[in-house]
Amino acid sequence: MRNRFQYEIATGRLTLPVAIILSLILWIAAFNNKMEAASFLTGGLVTYLLIEFNTSFALIRSRSSLPSALFAILYSSSLFLHEYGKGECWILLLFMGSLYCLLKSYEQKNASSYIFHSFLWLGIGSLIKPGLILSAPLVFILMFQLRSFSFKTFFAGIIGLCTPYWLMTGYDMYIGNSPMFLTWFDNIFEWDIDLYRNLPINQAITAVCVLLISAVSGINSLVISQNDKVRNRIMIGVINTIGIYETILMIAQPSMLKSLLPIVMTMCSILYGYTMIQKTNKFTYIFMIVSLVIIVLMAIYNLMIHF
Repeated sequence: MRNRFQYEIATGRLTLPVAIILSLILWIAAFNNKMEAASFLTGGLVTYLLIEFNTSFALIRSRSSLPSALFAILYSSSLFLHEYGKGECWILLLFMGSLYCLLKSYEQKNASSYIFHSFLWLGIGSLIKPGLILSAPLVFILMFQLRSFSFKTFFAGIIGLCTPYWLMTGYDMYIGNSPMFLTWFDNIFEWDIDLYRNLPINQAITAVCVLLISAVSGINSLVISQNDKVRNRIMIGVINTIGIYETILMIAQPSMLKSLLPIVMTMCSILYGYTMIQKTNKFTYIFMIVSLVIIVLMAIYNLMIHF
C-alpha cells in the first residue's frame, strides 16, 4: 500500500495535470497585475523543459512528470515570485538554457560551442541581475565535473560571458554614453546585516521550506546515485553542486533571493523526482508525505499573507 502510493505519485499520469490545475488556481487567486503573465509564462516553460531535460539526459529511468509537477507547485505557491519586479523571472529561463548547453558538453571532444552558449546565457542573465555574474565560477566547477574543461573551452566560456557586454559597450559608445559595464557590477559585493532584517518573513519561510526539501532530496540522491550509471552519477552530482552553490549565494546575498530561489527550486525538483523514482522504502514514503504537508502549509501561509 505504502509503496503503491509513492509509485502512483511518482509515475502516475495524473500527477502533472493535478499539479497544473492546483497551480492555475493559485495563480488566478493571487493575480494582481498583468505583468505577472511574464512570470506565469516562464514558470510554464520551465515546467515543460523539465520533462524535456529528462528525455534528453535520461536522469530518471522511468518516464516521470514528478519533477515538473513539484516545480509547478513550488513556483506557484511562492506568490512573491509572481511579481515581475525588475524582470527576475527571465533569469530562471536563461539559467536553464545555460544548464542545458553545459550538460550537452559532457565528455564532448569539441565542447567549445556548448560552453560558449552556456556562458552566453549566463552573461545575458547578468544584464538583468548583475549579481548573477557570481555564478560564473560555478560553471567552471561544473566543467571539471563534466570532463569538458580545457584551455579551449575556458576561453570559449570567457568570450561567451563577455559577448553581451561587448555588444552593450558598442551600443553605448555609438550613442555617446559611457560604457555601462564600468559601473554595472559596483554593488554586487555589498553586504549589510539590514539585508536580512528587511527580508520579508514570507520569503524567508518559503526559502527555508524549499531548502529543507532540497537538502533531504540532495543527500538521498547522492547516496542512491552510487548504484547508478557513471553518467547519471555525474549528472546528479552536477545538479547537487548547482543547488549547494546557489543556496550559499542566496544566503550570502539575500537581495538576490527572488532571482536564485527559482533555480534552487528547479534543482530540488529534479533531485526529488530522482529520489522518489529510484528508491521506494519507508523513509522515502514518510519524506513524500512530510514534503507534501510542508508545501500545502507553505501555500496556505503565502495566500494568507497575500490577502
